[in-house]
Amino acid sequence: MDRLVPLTLSLPGCGAAPVPTAVKHGERLYLSGANAAQPDGSVKGLGDAAAQTHAALDYLEAALKAAGGSLDNLTKLTTCIVDRGYRTEVYRIITKRVPNARPVSTGLVVAGLGRPELIVQIDAEAAIPQVPAVYTRAYTFDNWHGQGFPWTGSMVVKTDNEFFVRGQTGSGLDHSQSPDTGRSVADSAAQADIAMKNLATLLAEAGAAMDDVCKMTVYISDRAYRAGVYPMIGKHFGEVRPVSTGIVTTAFARPEILFEIDVVVIPKQGGKPHERLRPYHSSNARYGTQAQGLDSKLCMAVVAGDRVILRGQTGMGLDHVLHGAGDATAQAEKAMDNVELLLADAGATLADVAKATVYVTESDFLPAVNAAVLKRFGANPPAFATVVVKGLASPELLMEVDIVAIKGQSGR
Repeated sequence: MDRLVPLTLSLPGCGAAPVPTAVKHGERLYLSGANAAQPDGSVKGLGDAAAQTHAALDYLEAALKAAGGSLDNLTKLTTCIVDRGYRTEVYRIITKRVPNARPVSTGLVVAGLGRPELIVQIDAEAAIPQVPAVYTRAYTFDNWHGQGFPWTGSMVVKTDNEFFVRGQTGSGLDHSQSPDTGRSVADSAAQADIAMKNLATLLAEAGAAMDDVCKMTVYISDRAYRAGVYPMIGKHFGEVRPVSTGIVTTAFARPEILFEIDVVVIPKQGGKPHERLRPYHSSNARYGTQAQGLDSKLCMAVVAGDRVILRGQTGMGLDHVLHGAGDATAQAEKAMDNVELLLADAGATLADVAKATVYVTESDFLPAVNAAVLKRFGANPPAFATVVVKGLASPELLMEVDIVAIKGQSGR
């Protein structure tokens, strides 16, 4: 595992210690969140969405070049903007700068980014496979859903060792809009049902299966939708037991979207199922101080080959007790305690972590939470990204951290 192009992140709590812009392992590149914040503390393109998008893509281009690749190696883009009104300019620039790839994509409107001046952040994934990537349901639009920009992409990108899947919503696979335009809990469940059927169809077409899914990240626009969305997800996944992160986000690409699901899909090696550690039933778990009857079978960590992917960790201890009520720093410390224990379960350490993504529910929490997370990595910082979100699984949860690690990298 190679940590490439270390740069100082001029984000709250990140200090002066450099963080890699990219971490390379085999074909896979784990990239730090790309935005217009510069190492000298400035922000390029103040108030200019197009300029900030160029700056983010410049950052990604430099990171990929250091790894022996280019923007053509992008496989997935999770694009976070702070207002839906910026979509046209942001996506127009991405289309212009990435003409030769067909990355899958997820588009979110978030509560904030690492600094208040930031308009856009691109959390990108990339791979440099031995054979060309295979695209499932590639598409080209001159005017994406009437939003004023062209867009080229695909539903699934298959590389040597991974399937990258476009975020799935209640929209049809023919790009038709969701038939459910209401905003009730029942409407969110209906959208989740369509999304999960789409996911199963896409995986089958690409040569994968639902039991290849290691992680799901569930985005909803209102916490109340958890009661509709998660039981439907549980129905479709059955005994698969992915790890999970749940985010309440401000909005999606279009107003009628209530829900979107991202998945990490790694093919089974030699037909051997992935190892799923500390399985649990969501209806028996606690989220903050309350239980939620979500009727999904999940787990705390998935081991897929040499990769270890954790459930999003919060101030909820592995004993199902909330630690640090009202204290984001204490919750971050507990989350990282959990991370260390779960990695140990999987035969890994903090030095094996390739990427950490931090979510906070208030920008005021960023300095202390980022510092609490990064200090635990010492001399081996991973690729890093941070986002301010509308909420998490319960109001008591103030932060969450996502972790992916590569076993056996300690000291490298």
